[in-house]
Amino acid sequence: MRTFVESAATAVNFQNLLRRSEQEFLFLGSACLLYAIGLLAGRFFKRRWRIALGWTYQLFIVTLAVYASAMFLQIEFPGRKEIGFLAMVTAAFPINAVADRFFWSLYGYPGEKSRVPAFLPQVAALMLVIFAAFFGFAVFYHVTITGLLASSGVIALIIGLALQDTLGNIFAGFGIQAGRTFKVGDWLLLDGQHVEVVELNWRSTRFRNNDNASFNIPNSQLAKATIINLYYPNPIHAMRVKVGIEYRVPPNEVKEALIRAASSVKGVLAEPAPQAFLMAFEDSSINYELKFWLEDGRRYPQIVDAIRTNCWYEFARHEISFAYPVRIIERSGRRTLEHDRKAELLRQQPLFSALDEAQIEGLAHSAKRIRFGKGETIIHQGEPGDSMFILASGIAEVFVLKGGKPLRVGVVQAGENFGEVSLLTGEPRSATVTAQTDCEILEIDKPAMAALFHEHRQLAEQLSETLAARRLATKSELERLEIEAGESTTVRTKENVLARLRVFFEL
Repeated sequence: MRTFVESAATAVNFQNLLRRSEQEFLFLGSACLLYAIGLLAGRFFKRRWRIALGWTYQLFIVTLAVYASAMFLQIEFPGRKEIGFLAMVTAAFPINAVADRFFWSLYGYPGEKSRVPAFLPQVAALMLVIFAAFFGFAVFYHVTITGLLASSGVIALIIGLALQDTLGNIFAGFGIQAGRTFKVGDWLLLDGQHVEVVELNWRSTRFRNNDNASFNIPNSQLAKATIINLYYPNPIHAMRVKVGIEYRVPPNEVKEALIRAASSVKGVLAEPAPQAFLMAFEDSSINYELKFWLEDGRRYPQIVDAIRTNCWYEFARHEISFAYPVRIIERSGRRTLEHDRKAELLRQQPLFSALDEAQIEGLAHSAKRIRFGKGETIIHQGEPGDSMFILASGIAEVFVLKGGKPLRVGVVQAGENFGEVSLLTGEPRSATVTAQTDCEILEIDKPAMAALFHEHRQLAEQLSETLAARRLATKSELERLEIEAGESTTVRTKENVLARLRVFFEL
């Protein structure tokens, strides 16, 4: 009897062992099958819709496969709740990846051109993980959010104090976004520095200055700063340049010179037009302010540099002096040297080969020395003119309009002259001359030539002969460039030029 009982017990134990082995085999097979399905699904989503699934997805499908198999087969083992809790928390990561691909990407995230701050998707992802954790605590451990917060009050207080600055930056970032103070791509005036908004993060905001250097400012500090948004409500904004000028110069002349200096700079808007203001009468100067408009914050340094450079040349040409708190003493030796340079330059001109030494000296005395900066226009085609120019130093380019477009027809080198036709006949400028480099120029005006003509009547005939020869050479060059193709233009003879010269100078 005893033997029978022992045999029956052995059989029962064997059946239980077989049943347990069968359950374990089914559990292992089910978990592997679910993991394989999850892995294939992840690869499909990643290749088909480019959803970024990382190592967190691997952890999610492993824990989900183990917990789902145990639930289906009703198998209990140590750590089952913890695996289920981990599966629920890691489920937040693939959900967040789907949101990044199909929701946040609609706003250009991630990237510098994102229309939402970078910290917003990050905070949303953090909140999703926290919600999944709280939900897991409630499902697996029957711990509510209220109870969890009450039981961890001291811990929360410690964490809150440790993260005080971080939390302050996060909430300040929310405030900046809610107020729409600025957005990515805007140019700001921050502590007197021009900066571009590059990225809005959950802790700080990244900027880039005109030196292409990036730096971060904590949001809590940024929320307290005074910020001027140059791009709100649109990128067109005004900037200013200040100068101090001597009292002897009439204000209207200074204002006109400032506006001319700004109007020719690339990047300065024609509308609204530049404006100049007299700001204050100081002890040693009159202070002016030039207001101009631009829409590209990146080019602000180049634009201001070009305006200030043009101001120097514009003021030098019109004898407008900057104000200095010092007294300038000019020695007579310097004046003599400049006069000698002018006279020597005049002697080298074929146009004035008929002048004697006294006439050269007189013309040098009345000639004005002016300067033009690189890129400035010296004369404009079609404008009236009653002066000629001799290039003392530098290089200038000559353009004529053909079909409404400028065509380069020549170069003026140091020692050569231009504009003599307008001086001697009163005709409009026949070409546009632009400074290719910084140029120093002698200007000879109509009164200076009129004095010579009235004193030496034969000089008009001599100059008209030289001018006629130059007009023939110019006409040949124009025909070579086919600028006057299809037009009928008569070459002026010496008599034509002489007649116009006598009428213009009332000889």
